[in-house]
Amino acid sequence: MDRPGDQERQDLTGQTLQDDRHAAAPADGADATRRRTWWVWTAPFAAVMGVLLVRNAFLFTTPLHEDADMGANSILIEQARRFTLLVGHYSREKFNHPGPAFLYVQSWGESVFWAALHVVPAAWNGQLIAVYALNALFAALVVAVGYEVTRSARAAAACCAALLAFAALIPATFSSDWMPYILIMPFLAFVVATASVAAGNLRDAWIAALAGWFLINGNVAFLFFVPVLAAGCVVALGWPRRRTLLASSRSFFARQRRVWIPVLVISALFAFPIAANTALHWPGEFGKYLSYSPKQGDNHLRQVVDYTLHFWWPGAARVGLLVLVAAYLVAGLLTWRLAPGPARRFCVSLIAFVALSSVAFLVYAVVAIDELDPTGYFIGYFYWSAPAIMLLVALFALAESLPALPSLTGLAVAVTAAVVACAAFAVAPQTKTSTNHTDPANTATGPDTDQSLPDGLAKMAAIADGRPIVLLRLQHNAWPSMTGLLVQAERAGVTACVADPYWEFMVTSQFICTPAELAGGAKFGLYLPGQVPRGTQVVFRLRRSIVTPAPSGT
Repeated sequence: MDRPGDQERQDLTGQTLQDDRHAAAPADGADATRRRTWWVWTAPFAAVMGVLLVRNAFLFTTPLHEDADMGANSILIEQARRFTLLVGHYSREKFNHPGPAFLYVQSWGESVFWAALHVVPAAWNGQLIAVYALNALFAALVVAVGYEVTRSARAAAACCAALLAFAALIPATFSSDWMPYILIMPFLAFVVATASVAAGNLRDAWIAALAGWFLINGNVAFLFFVPVLAAGCVVALGWPRRRTLLASSRSFFARQRRVWIPVLVISALFAFPIAANTALHWPGEFGKYLSYSPKQGDNHLRQVVDYTLHFWWPGAARVGLLVLVAAYLVAGLLTWRLAPGPARRFCVSLIAFVALSSVAFLVYAVVAIDELDPTGYFIGYFYWSAPAIMLLVALFALAESLPALPSLTGLAVAVTAAVVACAAFAVAPQTKTSTNHTDPANTATGPDTDQSLPDGLAKMAAIADGRPIVLLRLQHNAWPSMTGLLVQAERAGVTACVADPYWEFMVTSQFICTPAELAGGAKFGLYLPGQVPRGTQVVFRLRRSIVTPAPSGT
C-alpha cells in the first residue's frame, strides 16, 4: 500500500514529482544531453526549409503581386504590420475567423525579408518565406515530440521520414499559403502533442497549446476540434486517478510550474486579440458564428462517410476505406509488438487520438460543412493529418520494435528512409509554390498573382490625377483583381475604394468608399474578359479582369 501522502506526491501521470528546487537545477549531464540533441530540432527544420527555399529560389528574384484570396489576406496583413489587426482572414460566409496569429506571422515575413532586409523583391514573397518557416517549425516540433518519448535517434529519423513522405505526397501542405493548407501542419502537430501529453509526457503540453491556439485563431471550426481533443487528453490523464483527482491536481499545479506556466502564457498571448475584438466590438465575430446556419439535414451519412474517406484515398471511397482499415491494422500490429513502456503508450495514444479526431470530423461534416461535393473538399484539408499520423505511428513503432538490430544499423536505415523521403519531396512538382492556381489540387481555381497589378494601378492613378480611385462597377467574378488593386494602392500610398458596401467582409471598412470619395473620385469598372460592354474604352488589361472607365451617368 502507498504510505499516507504518497498520492499528493504524484502528478497526473502517476509519476513521483521532484521538489522544484531539484527540478530547477538539472545535472551537468542533462545539459550536455540537451547540447548533443540540438539536431532533433534543427535537422527536420533545415530539411523542410532548405527544400522549400531551393525549389522556390525564384522568390528572391521575381516580384510576385498577389490578388484573389491572397490579396484579401494582404489587406489584413498590412494592418498586422501596424499592430492593429484583431481578427483572422475572411470567410465566404461573411465573417472573419477568430484570430490573427497566422497573419501576424506573414506580416513579419513581409517586414523582415522585404521591407527590412530587401532580400526579396515584393511583399508577398516575404510572406511566403514566413509560411515556409512556420510549417518547418511544426514539422520540427513533431519530430522532437517523437524523439523525447524514447530519446532514440532512429525513432526521430522515423518521424522525420513519415513527415517528409507526407510532404512528398501533398507538397502544398508546406509550400502553399492558402489557409486550408496552412492549417494542416498545426493540426497534425496538435494531435501528436496532445496524444503525447495523454500518454503521460506533460513536457509536450506547451506544443499542444501553441498548435491549438494557432488553429483556433485560424478557423472557427477549431473552436470545436481543439476542445474535443483537449478534453480527451484530460480524461486520459485523469481517469486512472479519478479517486484522488483533486489531490493530484493540487500537486500538479503546485509542483509542475514548468508545464502549466508556458501553457498559460501561450494561451493569454493568443487569446488576447480575440478577447479584445469581442470586447471592443461586442459580440465581435462570435455573434456571426452563432447566427451562422449551414444547410441542415442535406448531408446524408453516405455522403459524409465518402467525404471523410476522400482524405484517405482521393476519388475512391471504397479504396479509401481499405486504406483506412489497413492503416489501423498495420499501425496497431506494430504497436502491439512493442514492449510495454513509453513507446507503446505513445503509439496507442496516437492511434486513439486519430480515431477521436476522425469521429469529430464526421460530426463536423454532418453539422457544419455545407458542400460535401468535390468543390468543398478544401474545407477538410486539415484532416489529411490522420493518414499522415498513422504513417508516423507505423514507422515509429517499426523503428522501436527491432531491438535486435544494431543501433547504428537501425539508425542508418531510418536516416536513409528520411533522406529518400526528403528527395521525393524535393522533386515533387507542387513543392514549387503555384502562382497559377490558388489550390494546386484543383486546377479549376484561378491564379493568385498578377504581375501587371503595379502597372495597372499606376495607369489608374494617372487618370485619377490625385483623386481617389473608385471601383464603381464590379462584375462579381472580377473580385480577385479588386483585392489585388486595393492592396497595391495601399502600399503605393494611393487612395482607392470600392463603392458597393457588400464587399466589406472581404476588403474591410477601410476600403469601402465614403460619400466624399464617391462624389469626388475617379470611377472605374472591372469586367471579366469577353464581357466588357460594347464600345467601352479599356484602361488596362489585368490577368483576370479588364479595367474600364465607369459608364457615364453612374
